[in-house]
Amino acid sequence: MSRDRLRPARLVPRDLAQLELRARLLAAGEAGAEETDGNARLVLFRIRGLPCALDAAPLARAVARLDGATPVPMADGRERTVAWVDEQPIPVADLAGAASGGERPAALLAGGPALVLTTPGGPVAVAVEGPLDLREERLSGAVATGQESAIPGLRLAGRLGDGTSVLDAAWLLAWAGKAARE
Repeated sequence: MSRDRLRPARLVPRDLAQLELRARLLAAGEAGAEETDGNARLVLFRIRGLPCALDAAPLARAVARLDGATPVPMADGRERTVAWVDEQPIPVADLAGAASGGERPAALLAGGPALVLTTPGGPVAVAVEGPLDLREERLSGAVATGQESAIPGLRLAGRLGDGTSVLDAAWLLAWAGKAARE
């Protein structure tokens, strides 16, 4: 039997000073450590097939697949979709469905991606279209406060260089909290 050993991987940083600064800020627990170079950490997804992004700062987590999404009957006769995230049932707000004119049934949301936000009323899984991706990039082409995107009902914070719409995080938190209460 041959015992071939893999050589250990070597990391070669491009900007050692920047790497050291980030490490110091992270170790010190500095709040601004994630934006030391002016770039924002973004989670990318799609809504109605169009590329969108959200600043990762307000996210509790991104979920590649909603497990166990199921309709739960409410006292008023309506149903609310709930999914299991980290072994905890949380309400699901369907952003992609709302942007298309109607919330999708739980069966269509099961297995799809979601962004888990912590709202004043508790965690909410915001269903989006995949695939999910991560990117660190500076916003360009700033959008006027409160301006809506090409997708009716969505508010933007800006755009990326490639035209990706960056959603307004404060607006999305408020929308998710309201959608989960309804």
